[in-house]
Amino acid sequence: MYKKKSDVYSQHVSSVLEFIYRKQKTSRIEIANATGLTPALMTEITGDLKSQNLIVEIGDEISNAPGSGRKRKLLTLNASAGYLIGIELNMRGIFFVITDLSGKVITEACETFSSYDVNNINSEIVLQLNLLLKKVDPSKIFGAGIAIPGHFDYDSQTIISNNPLWKAFNLKEISVYFPFPFIVNNNVECMSLGEYLFQAKNSPDKFLFYHIGHGLFCSFFNAEQLGVKNNYYIGEVGHTVVDINGPLCECGKRGCLQTYISESWLIKNARFLFHQSSSSIFRSLVDNAEAIDIDTVIKAYELGDPYFNTQIDLGIRLLSVSVANTLIIQDIDKIYLNSRLFRHDSFQNQLTALIQEQLNFIPTKRNIEIEITQFDDYRGAIGACALASFAFLIKNKHFDI
Repeated sequence: MYKKKSDVYSQHVSSVLEFIYRKQKTSRIEIANATGLTPALMTEITGDLKSQNLIVEIGDEISNAPGSGRKRKLLTLNASAGYLIGIELNMRGIFFVITDLSGKVITEACETFSSYDVNNINSEIVLQLNLLLKKVDPSKIFGAGIAIPGHFDYDSQTIISNNPLWKAFNLKEISVYFPFPFIVNNNVECMSLGEYLFQAKNSPDKFLFYHIGHGLFCSFFNAEQLGVKNNYYIGEVGHTVVDINGPLCECGKRGCLQTYISESWLIKNARFLFHQSSSSIFRSLVDNAEAIDIDTVIKAYELGDPYFNTQIDLGIRLLSVSVANTLIIQDIDKIYLNSRLFRHDSFQNQLTALIQEQLNFIPTKRNIEIEITQFDDYRGAIGACALASFAFLIKNKHFDI
């Protein structure tokens, strides 16, 4: 993409683009100071990026050192220079977004899980993506990212997961129909990358991103160690054992954290109660067990269901212990917690208080910022756009597959 010759030059361009993403508005001298590049090289790189319409000078100006009458013009990303495509697969459906280069959503669409045959998932993605592409100029697309519930095998182009629902997915059967490149990564890793790239004002360089959905996963985000991870155990905190005599998890172990607090297990237990107890609160909330979802579970908690009051309180306590334990071994500056469950204010307050309680054993500890994210069904797809940006625009070498 870049007209210059060497790989070293391309890496310098990548560093400059990433810095501009993070700072949003910056000057050439600020970039040079942060990256260690010479002013001459900075002039060359920014000239190249301007000629490709990837960055623009804006009217804002900042003064040089005190006493100097000269002012420096600021540079920013030209968000309208192209588009990024993001797709997420999860148990609720297939979520599609097209964003500009800054992550602003241009258009979105969703195909619910019950509305398509999962065995035909590749053709469904092709069909829906073609419909979405009619709303933009396809020639301006830099690439597409796909966020998946599991890990990706780049040799077979398939998903590595203990959930057989995803066995039909094959990237080769999708990418062959489109002229732009694709890249795939775990959905929670994509969400954390989206925070780093598209929410730069609020995201530090090192943080944890916990997602509690159908399962439970944590992204250990470090800007100095970006890339697709080869160790598939990393982040699988849902499968850390919290009770060796606990429920048998689908992974084969007993007492995994996700059997206490993931959406799938809470719903599974609620449906069991519906069938087993004629006096269950759930019978007053839904007509059949299959209608129970996480909102039904929260409603049962609010109505005082004794089993779920105990179960969710225990799950939140075990999750708080997991988060606190991670903080003991990870040097991070912030924790993100993302879950439909935490739309309930009581759960938010309970979890954050318990995490802080777990850390009180060191009186001089620094406070770690905890953010309960506003749940967004398209967060994973937007994160997949960030993945596409890193791979095909910023061209970070660690995302070259």
